[in-house]
Amino acid sequence: MNIRTLLRLPLILLAVALAACESDLDIELATVNRPVDAERITVRIKAVELQNEGGGTVTIDTDDREVDLLDFQGTELLRLVSGEKVAAARYRKLRLVFDSRDGELENEDGDTFPIRLADLQPGADIDVQLQDDEDETETLLAVLDLRFSFSLQTQQDDFYRLRQVGTAVRSGDGGTLSGSVDEDYVAGGNCGDSDEEGFAMYLYKGDRRTQLSDYFADEQASSPLVSASVTRAGDDGDYSYRFRGLPAGQYTVAYTCTAELDDPLTRQTTLLFRDAQLVEITEGGTVTRNF
Repeated sequence: MNIRTLLRLPLILLAVALAACESDLDIELATVNRPVDAERITVRIKAVELQNEGGGTVTIDTDDREVDLLDFQGTELLRLVSGEKVAAARYRKLRLVFDSRDGELENEDGDTFPIRLADLQPGADIDVQLQDDEDETETLLAVLDLRFSFSLQTQQDDFYRLRQVGTAVRSGDGGTLSGSVDEDYVAGGNCGDSDEEGFAMYLYKGDRRTQLSDYFADEQASSPLVSASVTRAGDDGDYSYRFRGLPAGQYTVAYTCTAELDDPLTRQTTLLFRDAQLVEITEGGTVTRNF
């Protein structure tokens, strides 16, 4: 064995060791809310990107099939990735990679609009350490907020701009925040003339009880993280809301009755808010806050 071969051996062994440090990974998607009047939102998600704490990116291909995002607002989840081998590392960002072909939104009147991707797709913050464990498959849950992700652009040819907004956590670690909203409360105060399509809860990171605002894509740091529609099953009785897949931390939850006016690409100063409450979400915990 010559010297060159001896020098090459440690590098080969290192490469083999690094290749062995992998985790089996599933990734699932849920969606919440919808743009006003949307009845169908068909897109193709061709890959998922994970960014590690060093800034490196892992791209995992999906089957790139056409799906209606509104089909995954209940208990059914969209499986994007199943049993993929991913390098064991700490990951800080999860981003959906949409195909620019064939995306379409149909409203309740039957009108259809093409979907065009924004140049910037920030994705969701995540803090998860994937371990090298042959006996266990890790599962990540991404939750896409459709209200904040789609913006109607009324130009020469009307279309919807897609700029993804949502959360991502290890499945089982995500917290849940839910509650009931009194039927007299939703239209009380300055909300007497509001429509039900505008009833929503906005969730902000930290204590923002005196700094409530709309969602504005250019100022994400001061915008709500996600929203939840305030709805009821019939024509009578109290309303309810639910957030899922929340990272642990302190949040402010606030009720607005004019969410239908919120355009993610335009700063709005006319949204009406009522009470706001401070909540603490623990890993995998459930919190109830009624209004």
